Amino acid sequence: MILFLLVASHLAHAACSQDILVPFSSLGVDQSRSAGVRTGLSITYLEEVSRRSGCRFVYMDTPRARAWLMFSRGEAGLVLSAVHRSERDQSGEFYSQNVREGVTLVSLKAHPLNLNSREDILASGLIFSFIRGHHYGPKTAELISTLTTSRRATLASDPETMLRMLKAGRINGAIVLASAITTDAQQLGIDEQLTGIGITDLDWATTGLYMSKYLPQEDKQLLARTFTELNDEDFYIGLAQNQLDDLPVWMQSSIHLDHQLPRYPAGRILPPATVNKPLRHALSR
Repeated sequence: MILFLLVASHLAHAACSQDILVPFSSLGVDQSRSAGVRTGLSITYLEEVSRRSGCRFVYMDTPRARAWLMFSRGEAGLVLSAVHRSERDQSGEFYSQNVREGVTLVSLKAHPLNLNSREDILASGLIFSFIRGHHYGPKTAELISTLTTSRRATLASDPETMLRMLKAGRINGAIVLASAITTDAQQLGIDEQLTGIGITDLDWATTGLYMSKYLPQEDKQLLARTFTELNDEDFYIGLAQNQLDDLPVWMQSSIHLDHQLPRYPAGRILPPATVNKPLRHALSR
């Protein structure tokens, strides 16, 4: 009994040895700012990590490309809303949140683009935009390179800039993970003006977060245990599934959850603690 109390006391006071720097960039439903307050699925997720681990996270506003540079230098402890890439594994460890998203071509409903393959895009003669610092996989990187060589690609610093270019007619389409543009589209008042189509032969990205290898070993172990615990409870999937219902149908089709959680009759997701492991696995698809 005494040993149990000592262990429980230790866990209750567990905390990282230092504040952990987290770069913050606008990324739609996952990271956004409303009335000066940071919100989004990954922000809620990290709040729960902090509550359970006792670790304190300090956000720093920075463009996405800068965030990855900081991570490679060991200046950033975590990068949220991340896509798994082998070269990033040199700087830290990736933790999947069991969500995959395909690359989408976004255009204006007034001028919709029905281009659902790499070849269609290349043959169109149109101009497209990508977000600097966003990397979805080798097939998309090759497409960007080819379009850049023919002067048909522009790089935007963030989703808002990309959407402003699209609205102004400076580009014909935006090639992006569609969930990254949702909040900015709403704030610009053009969310109802957009449509999209999945690009079938480009990459599907596994999303999650990266933890720096330069953090103290004890901090990494504490955070890894917390990430694993939350994954076992399907914490992030529950957040994502609730949010998914509010997205346009064309956007929902590009996002795949590893499995679906059961719902209450009113449509709300069941709390993870009420869903046992065998039931979760039976619901996997």
